[in-house]
Amino acid sequence: MKLYGLDLVHGLLLAPLSGYTSWPMRVLSRRFGAELCYTEMISAEGLLMNTRNTLSLLRRPAEDAPLVAQIFTTSPRHAAHAARIIEDQGFNGIDINMGCPVRKVVSKGAGAALMRDLPLAQSLADAVVGAVRIPVSVKMRAGWDSGSINAVELATALEKIGVHCIILHPRTRADMYKGTPRWDLFADLRQSISIPVVGSGDIRSASDLECLRTLGCDAFMVGRSAVGRPWVFRELLGGSAPSMDERREIMLEHLDMLGALYGRDKAAAFMKKFISGYVRGLQGASIFRNLACAALTFEDLKEMIKALPASLVSVIKE
Repeated sequence: MKLYGLDLVHGLLLAPLSGYTSWPMRVLSRRFGAELCYTEMISAEGLLMNTRNTLSLLRRPAEDAPLVAQIFTTSPRHAAHAARIIEDQGFNGIDINMGCPVRKVVSKGAGAALMRDLPLAQSLADAVVGAVRIPVSVKMRAGWDSGSINAVELATALEKIGVHCIILHPRTRADMYKGTPRWDLFADLRQSISIPVVGSGDIRSASDLECLRTLGCDAFMVGRSAVGRPWVFRELLGGSAPSMDERREIMLEHLDMLGALYGRDKAAAFMKKFISGYVRGLQGASIFRNLACAALTFEDLKEMIKALPASLVSVIKE
């Protein structure tokens, strides 16, 4: 299938996750089968003001490609300007966030709050589509709450504007990440628009992919399931889970890449967010997680990871 002008074999995408999907996680995910990745959510205003933290989100090594940048804002003018900067940086596409449910984003009218203001949502998309030549997508939710399920309405309008594809997480903002997603919305969306539809939310197994494919999804976006488990893409394609040695080597490489990105002083703190995922399902994992999260330095954490198999055996014997 084609997405953002790219030929994808399996349609497996790594979602934009703030605080997680910096280039180290993207590079590891690509190695295990992610065909396309997205940046963390980027503030259009932060990009225009050249803030150091925002500009760092654009940083990437050559092997981190193809890559789509996701932006959020409530200003069509700022969105258009930010989109031109992103295009000049050589990204393969731009995604507009209309689905983030967190308070600090929706309180400003951005993210999922745009599901309550469809005229503004359309104006944002129109401004970005008109500003760049690269493909533009929109990631949205089912609606704001159960009383306002309007994803199909918005998607239909966005297709007419020229949006390249729709990425849908079929929960409302009120749902956050709880409850059963409204899977039937994908079938409704498929019947209403002709542009590609990307399914997002609770994708953990090959059977989940098949279900979404049956409902009309062209590609599949994996987010939380990949945190500390970059091999989930291999598993989705029928591959095996990692051995203990492979798991340990991936963790060490992830830590080293975080060191290259943030510096050693900060890398250990960032790595601790991934520890739970990396050891989930292992006997003694909770004790290892607590010990690892108490590590004070980069070297302490690295040595603890190097001893991962032995430490878990030790915990089991105790």
